[in-house]
Amino acid sequence: MRARFGFTLIELAVVMAIVIIVTGMAVPAFGRAVTTSRMQAAAYQLAGDLKLMRENAVLYQADLTMYFCTNPAADRTFYCFELLPRLDSTTGLPRGTLHYYPPADGEMWPDPGRFLRRDFPYAVKLALPKPFTYVGCIGSREYYKVTFFSGSGGHFRGQPSAYGSVKLVDRTGTRSWYVIMDSVGRVRVSASSSGS
Repeated sequence: MRARFGFTLIELAVVMAIVIIVTGMAVPAFGRAVTTSRMQAAAYQLAGDLKLMRENAVLYQADLTMYFCTNPAADRTFYCFELLPRLDSTTGLPRGTLHYYPPADGEMWPDPGRFLRRDFPYAVKLALPKPFTYVGCIGSREYYKVTFFSGSGGHFRGQPSAYGSVKLVDRTGTRSWYVIMDSVGRVRVSASSSGS
């Protein structure tokens, strides 16, 4: 008689049951990891833009402003910011009194090379409360802002006009991530509002 190699039906059923149980436990953990990764990506995008603005305010000796759309709730998915100072149309030089503003409804975005709109990826939104300076409504949208100073007017270079935590939430509102800016303009990303 020859020996037969293979698996019995019972052995296959046991292995399949183990695979199903392990997969059932791994799928939720994988989903949480993906959500956390997406929240981190959105937070690091905002933190990177804030750092870039601060550096450009110092480099170009011009106050630069970021606007956060906070209302209506459906539009809390974007922010816009001055990447470079606005130039005087007569002299071609930056002037501290010239700034870009988000456009009203139906208007074109001003100078896309100097004033950028950035949408949060993965349906991430800004949450309330709002830590920065109230601008008011431009068209049908409400904005808050933070300005990085160039060093004039009693401010040191790169100092923000306001500081605090910007809370980002996922589409379900159950997961959050924070971008924290301190009084000297340092920016960091954290899973908690305290930054620890």
